[in-house]
Amino acid sequence: MTLAQHLRQEGIQEGFKTGELKGRMEERTHSRRQSVLEALDLRFGPIPDGLRDSLNAIADPERLRALHRAAIISDSLESFTASL
Repeated sequence: MTLAQHLRQEGIQEGFKTGELKGRMEERTHSRRQSVLEALDLRFGPIPDGLRDSLNAIADPERLRALHRAAIISDSLESFTASL
């Protein structure tokens, strides 16, 4: 294998790793977002579209984790919305 072929192969492998990590992060974000939405729906009923849109715009899994906890302990949908 030539040096160029070797470097190309390393680049391809690195690209796969990067894509795999990105996919995992996107799945984690989606899963946490769904958990927030489910908790809100179970506790308070149908979720207003505006709130759903706001949650769908959040891409940070740790922020969504905190919001999931807030959805569980909030006294009302209004108090949850204030935590956004």
